[in-house]
Amino acid sequence: MKLASFFITCFGLVAGEGSLLVPQILQGTEIVDKPGAKIPQDVQLLDHTGKPVRFADILGKGKPVVLTLGYYQCPMLCSLVLNGLTDVMKKQSLQIGRDYTILSVSINPNEKPDLADAKRKNYLKVIDKPDSTPWVFATGSMPEVKRLADSVGFGYQFDKKSGEYIHSAGIFVVSPQGVLTRTIYGISYKPSDFKMSLIDASNGKIGSLLDRVILSCFHYEPDSHKYGFYIFGLMRIAGFLTIVVISAVLLMFWKRERRAKAWTT
Repeated sequence: MKLASFFITCFGLVAGEGSLLVPQILQGTEIVDKPGAKIPQDVQLLDHTGKPVRFADILGKGKPVVLTLGYYQCPMLCSLVLNGLTDVMKKQSLQIGRDYTILSVSINPNEKPDLADAKRKNYLKVIDKPDSTPWVFATGSMPEVKRLADSVGFGYQFDKKSGEYIHSAGIFVVSPQGVLTRTIYGISYKPSDFKMSLIDASNGKIGSLLDRVILSCFHYEPDSHKYGFYIFGLMRIAGFLTIVVISAVLLMFWKRERRAKAWTT
């Protein structure tokens, strides 16, 4: 039953022979892209230690936040999302704590902090980070978690027959000001998309100068949910480099002319 629930979530079903209608059980379980949405900062949760925490407390560090929604006893899909996240964390240069934080929230109101803590310890081992790492695993009441999920467009339904939650897969990148800047879909994430999303969310305050230069040559394409080549960004950089080269040449001629005048006087 759990495996069947996973395939229902990932691939969907047809509502009768020859029909492309979404079955009722899957309605409202998709992720709706909502760039620019403001996250309610007063959402009340419990962190993995059982301490009350608001979304504003997570933002208090002034760094972008990677938000994941799922539940800790999910039979498969939620673990695949977190596995994909830990995998992409290792494949690019931005570092959790230094450049961004992570908040993972359970959509199951019956899950408690002890379960969140156990899950957190497992994933900190995967990324080889200490307990002080700013990755919060949280639980909360149904109304509060639903408020958070709705704000980023994360839909989900509880299937009484299987006893599992049906939802889609993705992660959300939130700016330090609490604004949703990117939704990255699926269970596997390109390191370049992940990195650019975080740099974008920080308004260029994280990453190297080269990272910011590269970002200016790419822009986010909502249809494909990926970063694509941005010709005008490249033209701006080419124009800037042209000005630098011309300035350097003029400076060289100016210095040469001054030296020539000095020899003749």
